Amino acid sequence: MDSGAIFFQIVIVLIAFFFAAYFVACEFALVQTRYSMLEEEEENKGKSKKLAREMHMITNLNDYLSTTQVGVSVCGIIMGWVGESLIVDAIFDLLELKSGWVTAGTAHAIGGVIGILILTYLEVVFTEVVPKNISIAMPRRILGYVATPLHYFHTIFYPGVWAINVSAAGVVKLMGLKMTDESDESMSQAEILSISKEAVENGDLEKYDYLYMQRAFDFNDKVAKDIMIDRTQLTVMDINTLVDDAITVYLQSKFSRIPVVIDNNKDNILGYVYCYDLVRQSRVNSNIPVERLIRDIGTVPETMKITEVLQKMITMRTPIVVVVDEYGGTSGIITDKDIYEELFGTVRDEIDPATNEYVFKQPKGTYQVSGKMTTYDFERYFKTEIKDFSKSDSVTLSGYFIDNNPGIQIKPGTEFKVDTFTFKVLHFENSFIDLFEVDDLRDNHEAMAEKSAEEQKDEESKD
Repeated sequence: MDSGAIFFQIVIVLIAFFFAAYFVACEFALVQTRYSMLEEEEENKGKSKKLAREMHMITNLNDYLSTTQVGVSVCGIIMGWVGESLIVDAIFDLLELKSGWVTAGTAHAIGGVIGILILTYLEVVFTEVVPKNISIAMPRRILGYVATPLHYFHTIFYPGVWAINVSAAGVVKLMGLKMTDESDESMSQAEILSISKEAVENGDLEKYDYLYMQRAFDFNDKVAKDIMIDRTQLTVMDINTLVDDAITVYLQSKFSRIPVVIDNNKDNILGYVYCYDLVRQSRVNSNIPVERLIRDIGTVPETMKITEVLQKMITMRTPIVVVVDEYGGTSGIITDKDIYEELFGTVRDEIDPATNEYVFKQPKGTYQVSGKMTTYDFERYFKTEIKDFSKSDSVTLSGYFIDNNPGIQIKPGTEFKVDTFTFKVLHFENSFIDLFEVDDLRDNHEAMAEKSAEEQKDEESKD
Protein backbone atom coordinates (compact mmCIF):
# COMPACT_ATOMS: atom_id res chain seq x y z
CA MET A 1 0.00 0.00 0.00
CA ASP A 2 1.42 3.40 -0.95
CA SER A 3 2.12 6.13 1.60
CA GLY A 4 -0.79 8.28 0.42
CA ALA A 5 -3.34 5.55 1.15
CA ILE A 6 -1.77 4.85 4.55
CA PHE A 7 -1.88 8.54 5.45
CA PHE A 8 -5.53 8.70 4.38
CA GLN A 9 -6.43 5.71 6.57
CA ILE A 10 -4.60 7.20 9.57
CA VAL A 11 -6.53 10.46 9.15
CA ILE A 12 -9.86 8.59 8.99
CA VAL A 13 -9.02 6.60 12.16
CA LEU A 14 -7.98 9.76 14.05
CA ILE A 15 -11.20 11.53 13.02
CA ALA A 16 -13.24 8.52 14.13
CA PHE A 17 -11.37 8.51 17.45
CA PHE A 18 -12.06 12.21 17.95
CA PHE A 19 -15.79 11.96 17.29
CA ALA A 20 -16.15 8.80 19.36
CA ALA A 21 -14.58 10.64 22.31
CA TYR A 22 -16.82 13.62 21.58
CA PHE A 23 -20.03 11.56 21.67
CA VAL A 24 -18.99 9.81 24.90
CA ALA A 25 -18.26 13.20 26.47
CA CYS A 26 -21.71 14.37 25.32
CA GLU A 27 -23.38 11.35 26.84
CA PHE A 28 -21.90 11.76 30.31
CA ALA A 29 -22.24 15.55 30.30
CA LEU A 30 -25.96 15.14 29.57
CA VAL A 31 -26.45 12.55 32.29
CA GLN A 32 -24.43 14.40 34.95
CA THR A 33 -25.93 17.86 34.36
CA ARG A 34 -29.04 18.43 36.44
CA TYR A 35 -31.89 20.55 35.17
CA SER A 36 -31.84 22.48 38.46
CA MET A 37 -28.30 23.66 37.66
CA LEU A 38 -29.53 25.19 34.40
CA GLU A 39 -32.52 26.77 36.15
CA GLU A 40 -30.21 28.37 38.69
CA GLU A 41 -28.01 29.69 35.88
CA GLU A 42 -31.09 31.09 34.15
CA GLU A 43 -32.08 32.97 37.32
CA ASN A 44 -28.58 34.43 37.77
CA LYS A 45 -27.60 35.24 34.17
CA GLY A 46 -30.88 35.29 32.27
CA LYS A 47 -32.04 32.95 29.53
CA SER A 48 -30.01 32.76 26.31
CA LYS A 49 -30.54 30.80 23.11
CA LYS A 50 -27.71 28.43 24.02
CA LEU A 51 -29.04 27.87 27.55
CA ALA A 52 -32.54 27.21 26.20
CA ARG A 53 -31.05 24.60 23.85
CA GLU A 54 -29.22 22.92 26.75
CA MET A 55 -32.39 22.87 28.85
CA HIS A 56 -34.25 21.31 25.92
CA MET A 57 -31.59 18.59 25.73
CA ILE A 58 -31.90 17.71 29.42
CA THR A 59 -35.69 17.69 29.14
CA ASN A 60 -35.53 15.34 26.14
CA LEU A 61 -32.64 13.33 27.50
CA ASN A 62 -33.61 9.99 25.97
CA ASP A 63 -33.57 11.31 22.39
CA TYR A 64 -30.19 12.99 22.72
CA LEU A 65 -28.62 10.01 24.45
CA SER A 66 -29.78 7.87 21.54
CA THR A 67 -28.00 10.32 19.21
CA THR A 68 -24.74 9.96 21.15
CA GLN A 69 -25.07 6.17 21.15
CA VAL A 70 -25.58 6.11 17.38
CA GLY A 71 -22.55 8.37 16.96
CA VAL A 72 -20.37 6.15 19.17
CA SER A 73 -21.48 3.02 17.30
CA VAL A 74 -20.80 4.51 13.84
CA CYS A 75 -17.36 5.71 14.92
CA GLY A 76 -16.58 2.29 16.41
CA ILE A 77 -17.47 0.57 13.14
CA ILE A 78 -15.25 2.96 11.15
CA MET A 79 -12.34 2.49 13.56
CA GLY A 80 -12.61 -1.29 13.36
CA TRP A 81 -13.00 -1.38 9.59
CA VAL A 82 -10.20 1.03 8.66
CA GLY A 83 -7.94 0.51 11.66
CA GLU A 84 -7.73 -3.26 11.33
CA SER A 85 -6.79 -2.99 7.66
CA LEU A 86 -4.09 -0.47 8.54
CA ILE A 87 -2.60 -2.69 11.26
CA VAL A 88 -2.74 -5.85 9.13
CA ASP A 89 -0.76 -4.10 6.39
CA ALA A 90 1.78 -2.96 8.97
CA ILE A 91 2.11 -6.57 10.24
CA PHE A 92 2.81 -7.75 6.70
CA ASP A 93 5.73 -5.37 6.43
CA LEU A 94 6.98 -6.11 9.97
CA LEU A 95 7.09 -9.87 9.39
CA GLU A 96 8.67 -9.41 5.94
CA LEU A 97 6.13 -11.58 4.19
CA LYS A 98 8.10 -11.55 0.89
CA SER A 99 11.05 -13.31 2.56
CA GLY A 100 8.84 -16.27 3.37
CA TRP A 101 8.92 -16.06 7.17
CA VAL A 102 5.17 -16.68 7.46
CA THR A 103 2.34 -17.52 5.15
CA ALA A 104 -0.29 -14.96 4.12
CA GLY A 105 -2.98 -16.71 6.20
CA THR A 106 -0.83 -16.64 9.33
CA ALA A 107 0.01 -12.98 8.78
CA HIS A 108 -3.68 -12.10 8.44
CA ALA A 109 -4.52 -14.02 11.63
CA ILE A 110 -1.71 -12.39 13.62
CA GLY A 111 -2.58 -8.97 12.20
CA GLY A 112 -6.26 -9.42 13.04
CA VAL A 113 -5.56 -10.38 16.69
CA ILE A 114 -3.01 -7.62 17.22
CA GLY A 115 -5.29 -5.14 15.46
CA ILE A 116 -8.21 -5.97 17.74
CA LEU A 117 -6.06 -5.70 20.88
CA ILE A 118 -4.47 -2.38 19.91
CA LEU A 119 -7.73 -0.82 18.70
CA THR A 120 -9.62 -2.02 21.77
CA TYR A 121 -6.98 -0.59 24.08
CA LEU A 122 -6.83 2.78 22.32
CA GLU A 123 -10.61 2.99 21.98
CA VAL A 124 -11.28 2.21 25.65
CA VAL A 125 -8.64 4.63 26.93
CA PHE A 126 -9.07 7.59 24.58
CA THR A 127 -12.72 7.35 23.56
CA GLU A 128 -14.29 5.95 26.73
CA VAL A 129 -12.39 6.39 30.01
CA VAL A 130 -10.73 9.76 29.40
CA PRO A 131 -13.78 11.66 28.05
CA LYS A 132 -16.03 10.00 30.63
CA ASN A 133 -13.90 11.17 33.56
CA ILE A 134 -13.55 14.67 32.14
CA SER A 135 -17.33 14.98 31.73
CA ILE A 136 -18.02 13.64 35.21
CA ALA A 137 -15.47 16.07 36.70
CA MET A 138 -17.00 19.17 35.04
CA PRO A 139 -20.31 18.24 33.37
CA ARG A 140 -21.73 21.74 33.12
CA ARG A 141 -18.68 23.14 31.36
CA ILE A 142 -18.42 20.21 28.96
CA LEU A 143 -22.11 20.49 28.09
CA GLY A 144 -21.53 24.12 27.20
CA TYR A 145 -18.79 23.07 24.76
CA VAL A 146 -20.62 20.18 23.10
CA ALA A 147 -24.25 21.35 23.06
CA THR A 148 -24.27 23.29 19.77
CA PRO A 149 -22.58 20.59 17.61
CA LEU A 150 -24.73 17.92 19.28
CA HIS A 151 -27.85 19.87 18.31
CA TYR A 152 -26.90 19.63 14.62
CA PHE A 153 -25.84 15.98 14.90
CA HIS A 154 -29.23 15.25 16.47
CA THR A 155 -30.94 16.91 13.52
CA ILE A 156 -28.88 14.85 11.04
CA PHE A 157 -29.31 11.55 12.88
CA TYR A 158 -32.94 12.11 13.85
CA PRO A 159 -34.55 9.75 11.28
CA GLY A 160 -32.20 6.95 12.32
CA VAL A 161 -32.61 7.74 16.03
CA TRP A 162 -36.39 7.74 15.66
CA ALA A 163 -36.34 4.37 13.87
CA ILE A 164 -34.05 2.89 16.55
CA ASN A 165 -36.23 4.15 19.43
CA VAL A 166 -39.41 2.83 17.82
CA SER A 167 -37.80 -0.55 17.14
CA ALA A 168 -36.41 -0.77 20.69
CA ALA A 169 -39.81 0.16 22.15
CA GLY A 170 -41.43 -2.60 20.10
CA VAL A 171 -38.95 -5.23 21.28
CA VAL A 172 -39.29 -4.15 24.92
CA LYS A 173 -43.09 -4.24 24.62
CA LEU A 174 -42.95 -7.78 23.26
CA MET A 175 -41.02 -8.72 26.40
CA GLY A 176 -43.85 -7.34 28.54
CA LEU A 177 -41.86 -4.35 29.78
CA LYS A 178 -42.20 -0.61 29.45
CA MET A 179 -39.70 1.80 27.94
CA THR A 180 -38.18 4.09 30.54
CA ASP A 181 -36.71 7.52 30.15
CA GLU A 182 -33.40 8.36 31.83
CA SER A 183 -34.84 11.74 32.81
CA ASP A 184 -37.62 9.98 34.76
CA GLU A 185 -35.22 8.37 37.21
CA SER A 186 -35.78 9.30 40.84
CA MET A 187 -34.04 8.44 44.10
CA SER A 188 -35.43 7.06 47.31
CA GLN A 189 -34.93 8.77 50.68
CA ALA A 190 -32.25 6.23 51.58
CA GLU A 191 -30.36 6.93 48.33
CA ILE A 192 -30.55 10.70 48.85
CA LEU A 193 -29.25 10.35 52.40
CA SER A 194 -26.48 8.01 51.27
CA ILE A 195 -25.34 10.47 48.61
CA SER A 196 -25.58 13.35 51.07
CA LYS A 197 -23.51 11.43 53.62
CA GLU A 198 -20.78 10.91 51.01
CA ALA A 199 -20.94 14.64 50.21
CA VAL A 200 -20.38 15.43 53.90
CA GLU A 201 -17.39 13.07 54.03
CA ASN A 202 -15.95 14.72 50.91
CA GLY A 203 -16.48 18.21 52.31
CA ASP A 204 -19.08 19.21 49.71
CA LEU A 205 -21.95 19.44 52.22
CA GLU A 206 -22.11 20.79 55.76
CA LYS A 207 -22.69 18.23 58.51
CA TYR A 208 -25.69 20.11 59.87
CA ASP A 209 -27.27 20.35 56.40
CA TYR A 210 -27.20 16.55 56.27
CA LEU A 211 -28.55 16.32 59.83
CA TYR A 212 -31.50 18.60 59.05
CA MET A 213 -32.20 16.68 55.86
CA GLN A 214 -32.27 13.40 57.79
CA ARG A 215 -34.58 14.89 60.41
CA ALA A 216 -36.88 16.28 57.71
CA PHE A 217 -37.30 12.81 56.18
CA ASP A 218 -37.95 11.31 59.63
CA PHE A 219 -40.35 14.18 60.36
CA ASN A 220 -42.64 13.16 57.49
CA ASP A 221 -42.86 9.59 58.80
CA LYS A 222 -43.99 10.47 62.32
CA VAL A 223 -47.51 10.82 63.71
CA ALA A 224 -48.90 12.71 66.69
CA LYS A 225 -48.54 9.76 69.05
CA ASP A 226 -44.78 9.64 68.39
CA ILE A 227 -43.97 13.10 69.74
CA MET A 228 -46.75 13.96 72.19
CA ILE A 229 -46.30 14.57 75.91
CA ASP A 230 -48.32 11.66 77.29
CA ARG A 231 -51.17 12.25 79.73
CA THR A 232 -49.27 10.80 82.69
CA GLN A 233 -46.76 13.66 82.38
CA LEU A 234 -49.37 16.42 81.90
CA THR A 235 -49.70 19.30 84.32
CA VAL A 236 -53.30 20.58 84.29
CA MET A 237 -55.44 22.90 86.40
CA ASP A 238 -59.13 22.82 87.22
CA ILE A 239 -61.49 25.34 85.68
CA ASN A 240 -62.31 26.74 89.13
CA THR A 241 -58.68 27.42 90.06
CA LEU A 242 -58.14 31.04 91.05
CA VAL A 243 -55.62 33.13 89.10
CA ASP A 244 -53.42 33.52 92.17
CA ASP A 245 -53.24 29.74 92.62
CA ALA A 246 -52.74 29.25 88.88
CA ILE A 247 -49.65 31.46 89.00
CA THR A 248 -48.28 29.18 91.72
CA VAL A 249 -48.86 26.17 89.47
CA TYR A 250 -47.09 27.98 86.64
CA LEU A 251 -44.06 28.83 88.79
CA GLN A 252 -43.80 25.24 90.02
CA SER A 253 -44.25 23.56 86.63
CA LYS A 254 -42.48 26.25 84.56
CA PHE A 255 -44.86 25.55 81.65
CA SER A 256 -45.99 28.71 79.88
CA ARG A 257 -49.24 27.10 78.69
CA ILE A 258 -51.27 24.85 80.98
CA PRO A 259 -54.39 22.88 79.93
CA VAL A 260 -57.58 23.61 81.86
CA VAL A 261 -59.90 20.70 82.75
CA ILE A 262 -63.26 20.03 84.41
CA ASP A 263 -63.18 18.25 87.80
CA ASN A 264 -59.43 17.60 87.38
CA ASN A 265 -60.28 15.07 84.67
CA LYS A 266 -57.67 15.03 81.93
CA ASP A 267 -60.22 13.63 79.49
CA ASN A 268 -62.21 16.88 79.78
CA ILE A 269 -59.75 19.52 78.55
CA LEU A 270 -61.61 22.76 77.75
CA GLY A 271 -58.67 24.85 76.62
CA TYR A 272 -55.48 26.31 78.09
CA VAL A 273 -54.28 29.36 79.96
CA TYR A 274 -51.25 31.39 78.96
CA CYS A 275 -48.88 32.60 81.68
CA TYR A 276 -48.92 36.14 80.25
CA ASP A 277 -52.70 36.30 80.72
CA LEU A 278 -52.33 35.07 84.31
CA VAL A 279 -49.71 37.66 85.22
CA ARG A 280 -51.64 40.49 83.56
CA GLN A 281 -54.89 39.49 85.30
CA SER A 282 -53.11 39.21 88.66
CA ARG A 283 -52.26 42.90 88.43
CA VAL A 284 -55.98 43.66 88.23
CA ASN A 285 -57.78 40.97 90.23
CA SER A 286 -56.21 37.61 91.12
CA ASN A 287 -59.27 36.22 92.89
CA ILE A 288 -61.19 35.19 89.78
CA PRO A 289 -61.23 31.65 88.30
CA VAL A 290 -59.08 30.85 85.25
CA GLU A 291 -62.29 30.05 83.37
CA ARG A 292 -62.38 33.65 82.18
CA LEU A 293 -58.87 33.41 80.70
CA ILE A 294 -59.23 30.16 78.77
CA ARG A 295 -57.99 30.11 75.20
CA ASP A 296 -59.27 27.66 72.59
CA ILE A 297 -57.37 24.44 72.04
CA GLY A 298 -57.59 22.06 69.08
CA THR A 299 -57.76 18.27 69.05
CA VAL A 300 -56.02 15.80 66.74
CA PRO A 301 -56.10 11.99 66.51
CA GLU A 302 -53.08 9.92 67.52
CA THR A 303 -52.52 8.81 63.93
CA MET A 304 -52.42 12.27 62.33
CA LYS A 305 -49.07 13.04 60.66
CA ILE A 306 -47.18 15.77 62.46
CA THR A 307 -46.94 17.76 59.24
CA GLU A 308 -50.75 17.90 59.31
CA VAL A 309 -50.72 18.71 63.03
CA LEU A 310 -48.45 21.68 62.36
CA GLN A 311 -50.68 22.85 59.53
CA LYS A 312 -53.72 22.65 61.82
CA MET A 313 -51.89 24.70 64.47
CA ILE A 314 -51.10 27.35 61.87
CA THR A 315 -54.69 27.41 60.62
CA MET A 316 -56.16 27.60 64.13
CA ARG A 317 -53.42 30.01 65.26
CA THR A 318 -52.82 27.96 68.39
CA PRO A 319 -49.46 26.66 69.71
CA ILE A 320 -50.96 23.64 71.48
CA VAL A 321 -53.32 20.78 70.61
CA VAL A 322 -54.76 17.83 72.50
CA VAL A 323 -54.07 14.33 71.14
CA VAL A 324 -57.07 12.04 71.55
CA ASP A 325 -57.26 8.26 71.24
CA GLU A 326 -59.82 6.22 69.32
CA TYR A 327 -62.25 6.39 72.25
CA GLY A 328 -62.08 10.17 72.53
CA GLY A 329 -59.95 10.17 75.67
CA THR A 330 -56.86 12.33 76.11
CA SER A 331 -53.61 10.65 75.10
CA GLY A 332 -51.44 13.71 75.55
CA ILE A 333 -50.69 17.15 74.13
CA ILE A 334 -48.38 18.54 71.45
CA THR A 335 -46.92 22.04 71.48
CA ASP A 336 -45.26 23.88 68.63
CA LYS A 337 -41.96 23.46 70.47
CA ASP A 338 -42.33 19.65 70.36
CA ILE A 339 -42.67 19.85 66.59
CA TYR A 340 -39.77 22.24 66.06
CA GLU A 341 -37.49 20.06 68.17
CA GLU A 342 -38.14 17.14 65.81
CA LEU A 343 -36.42 19.19 63.10
CA PHE A 344 -33.84 21.20 65.02
CA GLY A 345 -33.16 19.08 68.08
CA THR A 346 -33.71 19.98 71.73
CA VAL A 347 -34.07 23.72 72.19
CA ARG A 348 -33.67 24.84 75.80
CA ASP A 349 -35.14 28.15 76.88
CA GLU A 350 -34.37 30.18 80.02
CA ILE A 351 -36.57 28.12 82.36
CA ASP A 352 -35.78 24.63 81.10
CA PRO A 353 -33.84 22.54 83.63
CA ALA A 354 -30.17 22.12 82.80
CA THR A 355 -30.48 18.31 82.82
CA ASN A 356 -33.40 18.06 80.42
CA GLU A 357 -32.08 14.91 78.77
CA TYR A 358 -33.28 11.33 78.54
CA VAL A 359 -29.89 9.57 78.71
CA PHE A 360 -27.23 9.90 81.40
CA LYS A 361 -24.00 7.94 81.11
CA GLN A 362 -22.77 6.57 84.44
CA PRO A 363 -19.11 6.28 85.56
CA LYS A 364 -19.36 2.49 85.64
CA GLY A 365 -20.24 2.41 81.95
CA THR A 366 -24.00 1.91 82.17
CA TYR A 367 -26.70 4.44 81.25
CA GLN A 368 -29.67 5.86 83.11
CA VAL A 369 -32.48 6.24 80.59
CA SER A 370 -35.85 7.88 81.11
CA GLY A 371 -38.95 5.77 80.50
CA LYS A 372 -40.34 8.69 78.48
CA MET A 373 -37.69 8.23 75.80
CA THR A 374 -39.19 6.93 72.58
CA THR A 375 -37.98 3.64 71.15
CA TYR A 376 -37.03 5.49 67.96
CA ASP A 377 -34.85 8.00 69.84
CA PHE A 378 -33.27 5.13 71.80
CA GLU A 379 -32.25 3.40 68.57
CA ARG A 380 -30.92 6.64 67.14
CA TYR A 381 -28.94 7.49 70.29
CA PHE A 382 -27.32 4.05 70.54
CA LYS A 383 -26.94 3.76 66.75
CA THR A 384 -28.72 0.44 66.48
CA GLU A 385 -31.84 -1.17 65.06
CA ILE A 386 -33.98 -3.32 67.36
CA LYS A 387 -36.49 -5.48 65.49
CA ASP A 388 -38.66 -6.02 68.57
CA PHE A 389 -39.19 -2.25 68.86
CA SER A 390 -40.30 -1.93 65.21
CA LYS A 391 -42.86 -4.76 65.68
CA SER A 392 -44.48 -3.00 68.65
CA ASP A 393 -47.07 -0.21 68.57
CA SER A 394 -45.68 1.30 71.78
CA VAL A 395 -43.95 4.66 71.50
CA THR A 396 -41.98 5.03 74.73
CA LEU A 397 -39.65 2.59 76.46
CA SER A 398 -41.96 2.44 79.47
CA GLY A 399 -44.95 1.66 77.27
CA TYR A 400 -43.03 -1.02 75.37
CA PHE A 401 -42.00 -3.01 78.45
CA ILE A 402 -45.38 -2.65 80.17
CA ASP A 403 -47.36 -3.66 77.05
CA ASN A 404 -45.10 -6.59 76.17
CA ASN A 405 -44.84 -8.06 79.68
CA PRO A 406 -48.44 -8.22 80.95
CA GLY A 407 -47.78 -11.26 83.14
CA ILE A 408 -44.83 -9.75 85.02
CA GLN A 409 -45.20 -7.70 88.19
CA ILE A 410 -42.88 -4.83 87.43
CA LYS A 411 -41.02 -3.28 90.35
CA PRO A 412 -37.62 -1.68 90.99
CA GLY A 413 -34.94 -4.25 90.18
CA THR A 414 -36.94 -6.03 87.44
CA GLU A 415 -34.70 -6.72 84.45
CA PHE A 416 -35.53 -7.09 80.75
CA LYS A 417 -33.22 -8.10 77.92
CA VAL A 418 -33.77 -6.76 74.41
CA ASP A 419 -31.26 -7.46 71.65
CA THR A 420 -27.83 -6.51 73.10
CA PHE A 421 -29.27 -4.32 75.87
CA THR A 422 -30.24 -5.13 79.47
CA PHE A 423 -32.89 -2.84 81.02
CA LYS A 424 -33.13 -2.71 84.82
CA VAL A 425 -36.09 -0.84 86.34
CA LEU A 426 -34.91 1.80 88.82
CA HIS A 427 -38.17 3.62 89.52
CA PHE A 428 -41.75 2.47 88.93
CA GLU A 429 -44.83 4.41 90.04
CA ASN A 430 -48.46 4.75 88.92
CA SER A 431 -48.07 2.08 86.23
CA PHE A 432 -45.21 4.02 84.63
CA ILE A 433 -41.50 3.19 84.52
CA ASP A 434 -39.76 6.49 85.19
CA LEU A 435 -36.15 5.34 84.97
CA PHE A 436 -34.09 2.44 83.65
CA GLU A 437 -30.48 1.42 84.08
CA VAL A 438 -29.35 0.24 80.66
CA ASP A 439 -26.28 -1.90 80.04
CA ASP A 440 -25.06 -2.01 76.44
CA LEU A 441 -23.48 -5.45 76.02
CA ARG A 442 -21.73 -4.25 72.86
CA ASP A 443 -19.54 -2.01 75.04
CA ASN A 444 -18.62 -5.00 77.21
CA HIS A 445 -17.65 -7.09 74.20
CA GLU A 446 -15.49 -4.28 72.83
CA ALA A 447 -13.81 -3.83 76.24
CA MET A 448 -13.13 -7.57 76.51
CA ALA A 449 -11.69 -7.62 72.99
CA GLU A 450 -9.39 -4.71 73.79
CA LYS A 451 -8.32 -6.38 77.04
CA SER A 452 -7.56 -9.66 75.22
CA ALA A 453 -5.54 -7.79 72.61
CA GLU A 454 -3.51 -6.02 75.32
CA GLU A 455 -2.87 -9.31 77.17
CA GLN A 456 -1.73 -10.93 73.94
CA LYS A 457 0.68 -8.04 73.28
CA ASP A 458 2.07 -8.37 76.80
CA GLU A 459 2.67 -12.10 76.32
CA GLU A 460 4.39 -11.49 72.98
CA SER A 461 6.62 -8.82 74.52
CA LYS A 462 7.62 -11.24 77.33
CA ASP A 463 8.52 -13.93 74.79
